[in-house]
Amino acid sequence: MGKVNLLGKLNRYLVILASCLMLLNSVTVAAAQLPDKSLLAWLPVLTSNIKLLQPNLNCPQNQITNIQVNKKENQVKVDIAAINWDFNCGKVQTLENPVENNLSSVIKNKQIGSQFNALFDFSPRLPDTTITIKSLTLTSAFIKNKFISSLLIKKTQQALMFTLKSEGVNAKLTIKLSDKSFMLESAFSLAKIAHLIDLPIELKNNTAEDLSLHYASDLNAWWKGVFSINWQGVLGDLTEQGKMSAEGEIDLLKNQLKLNQLAGDLQNITYKISAQQHWKTNSVRLKLVQPAIINLATMEISSLPLTLHIGNSALQTKVLRGKAQRIRVDTQKLPAVLLTVTAKGRPLAFSLDWRLSSLEQILTGSIVSAGKIIKLTIPSSPLSAQTLVSSLQSYLPILEPLQVEAGNINLQLAVLYDSSNNSGQLKSTLIIDKLAGEYNNVLFDGITGNSELDYRFEKGRITINQDQQQLKIENLFIGIPIQALQFDGRLNAFKPVIDHLKARLLDGRIDVDDLKLTPPSQTVINISAISLSEVIRYSAYPEIQSSAIMDGALPLYLSDQGASIKAGVVFARPPGGYIKVPENTVIEAMGKGNPALAYTLQLLSNFQFDTLQGDIGYTPEGDANLKIKIKGISPNISGIHPINFNYSHQENILKLLKSLRFDEQLLEQIKERY
Repeated sequence: MGKVNLLGKLNRYLVILASCLMLLNSVTVAAAQLPDKSLLAWLPVLTSNIKLLQPNLNCPQNQITNIQVNKKENQVKVDIAAINWDFNCGKVQTLENPVENNLSSVIKNKQIGSQFNALFDFSPRLPDTTITIKSLTLTSAFIKNKFISSLLIKKTQQALMFTLKSEGVNAKLTIKLSDKSFMLESAFSLAKIAHLIDLPIELKNNTAEDLSLHYASDLNAWWKGVFSINWQGVLGDLTEQGKMSAEGEIDLLKNQLKLNQLAGDLQNITYKISAQQHWKTNSVRLKLVQPAIINLATMEISSLPLTLHIGNSALQTKVLRGKAQRIRVDTQKLPAVLLTVTAKGRPLAFSLDWRLSSLEQILTGSIVSAGKIIKLTIPSSPLSAQTLVSSLQSYLPILEPLQVEAGNINLQLAVLYDSSNNSGQLKSTLIIDKLAGEYNNVLFDGITGNSELDYRFEKGRITINQDQQQLKIENLFIGIPIQALQFDGRLNAFKPVIDHLKARLLDGRIDVDDLKLTPPSQTVINISAISLSEVIRYSAYPEIQSSAIMDGALPLYLSDQGASIKAGVVFARPPGGYIKVPENTVIEAMGKGNPALAYTLQLLSNFQFDTLQGDIGYTPEGDANLKIKIKGISPNISGIHPINFNYSHQENILKLLKSLRFDEQLLEQIKERY
């Protein structure tokens, strides 16, 4: 919208310029119609003093005061103290027709060409003339306040020259009489003209060099010209250094602006997102890829291809840390971005096709506006997970231990917004395909995922048409191997909920229903057909032989501190099983000096049980507390007499799993097996 407003203002300023030129030409043409003899009789009268000249009685504010005219030989000197002119009063008129407040009606007047010809025919007859206007005050609907300047007009045998100076504006217009060329050189101080036109706050705070505008035309084809714009300076607190340039052509008869070159370069940018967050980058560069054509009457763009390059950047956030709540700044590095945009259309009916390149990945999409409806679309876009993770590791330290060997990520998005009733719709599909790799010795492969969302929002209310989340992992090794892990969930008001989780492990399976991942929440982990021998295999005593099928239920609680289990129960299925502690040097060494432990090890050297039950607790720190009750016989000790055996054990499961993950022999077995 900023570009559209700028072009609209350019349109209106061209109207004023064309109107003034026509007014000047009209006076000149009127003088040119006088015969040479009348002109010779008229010139001596030029020496005079006029206190007040009011051209239009209907506009008393339009005045020319203190006019002093002096003629010396073939030179005329005119001093004017002040001109006050209100363009809002009445309409500027030529001798033929009124000039309407429309660019097309001004430039399509067929008399303009003949008036310029009359100007060039009559100018040689005029003596050298200097007109000095000490104060020129203009009022118009196109400017916010009165524009005050001085104006110097010089006519020589070679050229007509107009020099305008004011606070914030310096301009020189030259018309060469020999080749009928027209040239405008101007410079604007944006900070000093901010009271005249609407400018963004960054431009109002501009403190460096002026914006320069150059325009040239051949008045034989007065409706066409070429222009260039250059600026270099500082934009308030936004950037330490910046520059911008543009070149193009204007054809007023066609209402057409052709932009041949556009480039911008900002250095050392700091953008304030909020009081706590700032975004910083070393450079932002903008460039026009191909010439663009803009219709000035309709503001329609045939094609405007641009590239925007943002260098490596950082997001800085102020956070309170420690008991003293001291402010520290966290810095998150961000990668460089290259954005290619092609714009087409007119205000409220345009399209933007864009291509985003970053981290060796490419994402494409489009934005289409039709009236008050805007639609953002990202078509199916496959991304290499291996390349993406590898590139992100320089910016996210948490990803440094992650190694992705295979897999792709595919994103598809459509967003529709209707500003007329503040409603819209979001539909997205995210697909993860066959990810494989390793993270801190956690092995995974065959990760597939599918996320489908269809949300509609209207006047602050969200309606969920579809919300489906699924994640599958064929093989996962966290210290023990897990297979066929599957999550089925949804985002309940953007809070993740696992409707069902299932997995195979330790020759059995687990199932979890309705697990809300936003604490506080609770559910139950149901254990089915777990092999006791597999449990012991991954314990601290893998030499122990056993056989039993275990079931159970573990109440799971989620809090801000983490996950915990309270009053969990596991038990052996009938008819029970056995435990055999082998006799070896390690077992014997454990029993030396501890008769009670030695007796227990003998008891378990061949223990056959029909009942086994364990009570389990688990803390967020990973500490597990097991209390096991076993009922059975030990033929080597008690024959057929039953024995009740109670056993307590404490273990940090997180440390145990970590030690298993770093067991090189076990890792090789897992890699070969899965």
